[in-house]
Amino acid sequence: MFMGNIEDRAYLQAYKAIRQALRERHWPEGRHISVARCAATCNFSPTPVREAMARLAGEGLLEERRGLGYFVPLLGPVELTELYTVAQTTAASILNEPVVLPANVATQGTEMMMFDSGTILVTLAGQTASKLLRLIATNLDARLAPAHAAEASMFDLAAESAEFLERLDGNDRRLLQRFTNAYYSRRRKAALEIARRHESIARSATEWK
Repeated sequence: MFMGNIEDRAYLQAYKAIRQALRERHWPEGRHISVARCAATCNFSPTPVREAMARLAGEGLLEERRGLGYFVPLLGPVELTELYTVAQTTAASILNEPVVLPANVATQGTEMMMFDSGTILVTLAGQTASKLLRLIATNLDARLAPAHAAEASMFDLAAESAEFLERLDGNDRRLLQRFTNAYYSRRRKAALEIARRHESIARSATEWK
């Protein structure tokens, strides 16, 4: 065994912990994330935490500002429009891939599973052999997560989820493509209002903390 194993494990654990915290909106947008504070919280040395943050910055989940450190990215209308555009393109790329696995959709008792703009991509990507597309879908899921509450206030998520499941069960790639194109186009056109509502929700959450 080589000496780097302990450091490698610490780096991966720090990466996963910070990534999950970002997806769960542990920090508000625009907040500076201290390497030292994260290291102390995770009980790691600063080096693996700094390396994990650098990787997350490369994935767009953190913003690195030279001389200032790492910050939680802001999610404005421009960023949302770009993310929805990339999501739509990624869905198209996934649906052009050969199907190698059946859709793995977890059930929640008798309740229908609710899908959002990120989990739709992750579910579709789970059918492909492309590690790159799965990685892109996972990253988009994390980047779009903060906007889900705002999306839910504007769109009928239950109806959209039911339609997605119907298209998925039907195993017709053309209908799935038509659905995802319409789904992300709706959000791209409404990006300004989604961003406005998201900012309001985020501000309210911060005030109550």
